[in-house]
Amino acid sequence: MPAGPSPCVIAGAAERGRLSAGARFLSLLDPRFVASVSPMKPSPRFAPSIALVAFAALSSVACGADSGSPAPSSGAAGYTAAAGGVGGGGPGAGGAFVGAGGNIGPQGGSAGVGAGGRPSGGAGGVIAQGGAGGVAQGGAGGVAQGGAAGMGTPGVNTEPGFKNLAPPKGTPLNPAGTALNPPAPAGWVWNEIPGAVCRDGSPAGFFVRYNAASDKLMWYLEGGGACISPGFCTYNPASVNQVLSGTGETVATSIGGAVAGRQQPSTTGIFDATNAANPFKDWNQIYTPYCTGDVFFGTRPNATVPGLFTPVLGSTTLAPQQFVGYLNMQKFTASIVATFASKVKRVILTGASAGGFGAALNFSMVQDAFGSVKVDAIDDSGPPFSDQYSPVCMQKAWRDLWGFEASLPPDCTECRQADGGGLIRLSEFLLKKHKNATIAMISSMQDEVIRLFYSAGLKNCAGFATADPTAITLGQLDPTIYLPAATYTSGVTELRTKFQSTGRFATYFLAGANAPFHQHIWRARFLDPAAGTESIAQFATKFLAGTMEQIGP
Repeated sequence: MPAGPSPCVIAGAAERGRLSAGARFLSLLDPRFVASVSPMKPSPRFAPSIALVAFAALSSVACGADSGSPAPSSGAAGYTAAAGGVGGGGPGAGGAFVGAGGNIGPQGGSAGVGAGGRPSGGAGGVIAQGGAGGVAQGGAGGVAQGGAAGMGTPGVNTEPGFKNLAPPKGTPLNPAGTALNPPAPAGWVWNEIPGAVCRDGSPAGFFVRYNAASDKLMWYLEGGGACISPGFCTYNPASVNQVLSGTGETVATSIGGAVAGRQQPSTTGIFDATNAANPFKDWNQIYTPYCTGDVFFGTRPNATVPGLFTPVLGSTTLAPQQFVGYLNMQKFTASIVATFASKVKRVILTGASAGGFGAALNFSMVQDAFGSVKVDAIDDSGPPFSDQYSPVCMQKAWRDLWGFEASLPPDCTECRQADGGGLIRLSEFLLKKHKNATIAMISSMQDEVIRLFYSAGLKNCAGFATADPTAITLGQLDPTIYLPAATYTSGVTELRTKFQSTGRFATYFLAGANAPFHQHIWRARFLDPAAGTESIAQFATKFLAGTMEQIGP
């Protein structure tokens, strides 16, 4: 049963970021940047569509414009790299399909030693002191530090007997990065990674802010929606040179869709390098734009989405989509580990919205690659729900469309239910595999944006392939069209109840005026006592020190 509309619908004006209830629109992203329509010329934060304006007039429910979020960073219309430019590039960039375990030697056998760096192995498996055909310190042709050509050193961060997901060792990053025009934000360098591509086939990469005096690394994954249907794909950046207009704090604040603009780190929240209350202020930092539409976990190059045609008037040819987020993450991890593993003692993998989901989904691969360097995760606004609150049909649709079968750990058999559900079981698997890992979950209690995303699975996914965020928004008072707030609240509450007993799961949940808001760690709200007790920054500081708090309702 729904708990009712958001505070904007009920009472008009709430604390921040509100437009009319009828104007609620998609913002599955991390939109800290202002879209640019030409180099160095920021566009307006809002560009209402005709449908939106018409419905707003009918609704006659007005709320105040956002005054609590910082203005997103302005940027150029696109990246221009030293060698001809990163922007542009048509769809269709291919690449061989790569399975999740295809480039590593799982548990050794004749290929190598298994996860956790167990020092012995034999033909067909790991056998103490060398089994048939095996010798200590690696099976025939194997190596002691991971699978064949893999990374990761023996350590205490992975239990014995699990597959090592570390990708092949990469090349260290060039400290000077890849040239951009206009330049990267002050203190940051851009790195275009060979072979990594966005949904439209254009190059992908990430920004790095180095601090040679720090032995810690924070790796942030950007948000930006998901490409599941023509309607939803319109609100998902297809390249690093696209952003969604607005603030993305509610479904009303990204109404312009994906437009030209550079995805780049802001100067607020976790990226604030001047505020002593920010526990990440002096860390090495990585900011990864989001452009694959698959929550950083896809393995399907040249996939197609029904109804999503090539951008030619009257075209009936389906446009190829590069759902290769996981394949990109393997390439990114290879270079990042080659650069930082010998220099840092602690890594935090984090992200917001789609990036929050991506941080959780890629955690095991990143920890395996870093080996003895401890990795922990902070997931902002990407809560993994059980099958009761995340429709099983929707989970199966994600698996099929984006290729999750090849990115899920091959030994997580419990992650592979016959009906396509059970993705929550990955969380249980990761806690077993990495028994030193700690995870923090940050979410509002009625996140409007994630509710919109999950709404595609209602009515047994009858409208999944044609799901349209505008239509969902217009029908938001119908609990069979827009996921009820009460359902979302029950989902995050169950998540906390399920995992807090492990002693390795911390939560920070926002209610009241903040209940509908989306994404928190990069906003100014990171430093506010948003849950009424302590700030998210204070919560994060305690989490880093090993204290697993449960903040909020």
